[in-house]
Amino acid sequence: MKVTVIIPTWKRVRKLEACLRSLEAQDESADLVLVVTRAEDAQTAEFLADWAGRRWLRVLSVDRPGVVPAENRALAYVRDFTDTDIVTFMDDDAIALPSWVRQIRQHFLAFPDSVALGGPDIIVSEPESYHQVFARDVGLLTWYGKVIGNHHRKSEGLRAVDVLKGVNFSFRRPLLRLLDEKLQGADPARGNGVFWELDLCLWLSKGGGKLFFDPTLVIHHDSNHSHFVPLAVIESTAHNLTYVLLTHLPGWRKLTFLLYVTLIGNGHIRGIAKTLRDCLADRSLAPIRNAVVSLRGVGAGIRTSLSAR
Repeated sequence: MKVTVIIPTWKRVRKLEACLRSLEAQDESADLVLVVTRAEDAQTAEFLADWAGRRWLRVLSVDRPGVVPAENRALAYVRDFTDTDIVTFMDDDAIALPSWVRQIRQHFLAFPDSVALGGPDIIVSEPESYHQVFARDVGLLTWYGKVIGNHHRKSEGLRAVDVLKGVNFSFRRPLLRLLDEKLQGADPARGNGVFWELDLCLWLSKGGGKLFFDPTLVIHHDSNHSHFVPLAVIESTAHNLTYVLLTHLPGWRKLTFLLYVTLIGNGHIRGIAKTLRDCLADRSLAPIRNAVVSLRGVGAGIRTSLSAR
């Protein structure tokens, strides 16, 4: 069973090197690793020139910002030029354990009804979030549109899920399709392609196939997590989540989702109730600005959904 790994990268040579060395150290190698760079990223191009002798590595280039165009460049290559069986997404700041590729192969051989597989990512800068916090629910989408991630938490048992995380995400090649370019965010020039995984997962599950989360399929994620989120990212996040759910949910659930995020809100979209709570906690009106921006993103997502029909 052939495995192709896709890694978009942008000016993070040190982290990319650690990522590639973890793939080189696998006890069962991937058949192909596609690294997608931006044309103007000279530093990464220079680094990858030293890896040119690896037959399993191919470097592709894209001229637009964002993870969605980068991954589409690689997906188009997989579709047109390979006979791979499994397509795997991995971030350039991820480090795979030596058994990672082998476990992916074994899973798809053992579970013919599995269309996709993911696993936990231990955040390197926040190890306590994995080692000290146990998650009962992982990768779920509630009936009213709340996304429960917890992929970076410790959990037990192979389980069917609704949503996987893009840093550690594999699916069967016959189900390959390009990612939706509208998921570039409210401002496409910024390339804020959040929730592309949710869109792909909901599409993969439409045919009745199962998505699995394996808590033993661990990678380490050297992500620079910060709770400060620029306003442009808040708007893009709200736009993408709204657009994806309005695209995939049935009619009554679309309305339920819009009522939920507007009147209550969640971790991505600050609705009225969440904003009031934030104002009381901060003893200021500052959270209102974030709420206005996120609800503006909801409106943009509604417009994008209507224009896509």
